[in-house]
Amino acid sequence: MSSEKLGLEHLPLQSELVRSACSAFISAHDAVAAVLLGSLAARKGDRVSDADILIFTKNNFHQSANECFSAFECNKKIFYQLDGFHNDNAYFKKYIFNDLTSAEIHCLDLSESLSISKPFKVLFDKNGIIEQRVTDEPAPKHEDFPAYTNGDEGITWELFDCIKWMSRGNHELAKNHLKKLVEQL
Repeated sequence: MSSEKLGLEHLPLQSELVRSACSAFISAHDAVAAVLLGSLAARKGDRVSDADILIFTKNNFHQSANECFSAFECNKKIFYQLDGFHNDNAYFKKYIFNDLTSAEIHCLDLSESLSISKPFKVLFDKNGIIEQRVTDEPAPKHEDFPAYTNGDEGITWELFDCIKWMSRGNHELAKNHLKKLVEQL
């Protein structure tokens, strides 16, 4: 998928992350659809926006997508990586790269009842499943994110989020999240 189709021609590093994730997953038989979410999908992203990608899978592929993740990681200089299961039907990996770009790739089994809020961009949809997942409900807001969800291993990611918010002048969001984090510690 080209930068122009994604609307990311002004963000070549993030565009390459999205393209690389698509390339890594699209040929896997059990990866049936993918969408780009968040600020990049809304065309409001900036140099520190992360690539939020949701991959829908079948046949429990979310539990065995290591080859696809390895293909995505190939030739990338990874500063930090976090992975885990949201639940039995959903696996994720979060990355911070040496160039300070970042990505979240979430693999969900089709049995997971997650809906997709606007804005989003369809990256691929082999079976036409995306349309039935769309909701008019608003997307989750950073203000509502819980803290310390991944324990000590996730602190680096949460602090990186705070740094990104502060770089955009959103000090209140960063301070409030840091307060939530301190309460959990």
